[in-house]
Amino acid sequence: MTETLLLRMPEAGRPANWLVVDAFGNRMGQVQGGTLAEAGPFAAGRRVRVYVPGSAVTLFHVAIPSHNLHKILQAAPFALEDKLAEDVETLHFAVGRRAGNAYPIAVVARARMRQWLDELAAAGLKPAEIIPDMLALPTRDNTLIVVQDGEHLLARFPDGTALAAETSLMPLLIQRYQAMLDETLRCTHALIHAPDETAVQAITHTLGDLHMEPAYRPLNGDAITLMAVTAQNAWTIDLLQGEFRLHGGMNEHWQHWRTAAMLLIALCTAVIAQQGVSYFRLRHEAASLDTQVATLFHAALPDVHRMVRPRAQMQQRLSQLTGGNGNTDGPLRILMAVGNALQSQSGVQLQGFSYHGGTLQLQLQASGIDALNNVKSVLARNTAFSVNLDSVNSGAGQTTGRLTISGSGA
Repeated sequence: MTETLLLRMPEAGRPANWLVVDAFGNRMGQVQGGTLAEAGPFAAGRRVRVYVPGSAVTLFHVAIPSHNLHKILQAAPFALEDKLAEDVETLHFAVGRRAGNAYPIAVVARARMRQWLDELAAAGLKPAEIIPDMLALPTRDNTLIVVQDGEHLLARFPDGTALAAETSLMPLLIQRYQAMLDETLRCTHALIHAPDETAVQAITHTLGDLHMEPAYRPLNGDAITLMAVTAQNAWTIDLLQGEFRLHGGMNEHWQHWRTAAMLLIALCTAVIAQQGVSYFRLRHEAASLDTQVATLFHAALPDVHRMVRPRAQMQQRLSQLTGGNGNTDGPLRILMAVGNALQSQSGVQLQGFSYHGGTLQLQLQASGIDALNNVKSVLARNTAFSVNLDSVNSGAGQTTGRLTISGSGA
């Protein structure tokens, strides 16, 4: 988050005013006044929010059945054509946040927008937002906020709507808008911000027929001091829309690439999740195979309590039993072959075995008879063995069978 330069455009007989606020909207220093060129250096490294005279902007509420900003901007001139004295081709329209069943629409002359932007560019200022000044005033429940601003009054209603007009016209405009407000939002109080009590008395007299209880707050300097309070979260309309929308920033590029970036993130997430599932599945299968190997190892070598390298350990024991001459005939030779066969079939588990008279009998459990036949086929590849599968039983989704193996010299 960065600091923000709040800048009020100069008007006839009034200089530009500006104030810097921090990332949380707190004032940094005092309000300063001068030309736009003098305000330029204060914009370095800061976001620029520009307030333009509300007297040059007209606000409407229009019911447009769409949520698409582009379509709303297209429809607004036709919806307001009968209410505007100027040719809609010469006007610029900007849309605010939806309120109830209607959208607030700000209307300003295109020539005036270009004039403001040209003056700002000449001073080296690039605005991030351009806001009508009356829409930057704070709001309060059931209270009309009134600010004296030179020859004009600025007014803000509880629902966020605002007015800017000459002092003599303001009572009529307020009365007309009050009649359109919901009963729960109507103003029973008026909070007047003016430089002195004389000005307050004049405004109170002007608003006398509106039946509002007045209260007074001194206006220390320009109205921009009030705008600083709502600099971060005010209900506003940014005039930089449509043809005046700023282009070329990072946000513009992000809008173009956002969908592709989100799809890429989703794809990466799916791939990582799939890899994780595969890893845990293979890890589970490896653990099951390790358990089967350990069962066979301890059954063949009950006196060996620590299994480190089962194949080497069993080979060593075979060598000891055969006197180290490499002759591995006998039950251990068959057990080694059985161990290799079981490792090749992850769905087969050894339930028990016995060895009598040169024949090894294995009690096996598998998910189906095909798995048992696969073990038999692996063992039968060794022509030194005779392998038979019998006593096959199936039930509860499991198949058990007895495998009989005999070998030369066994």
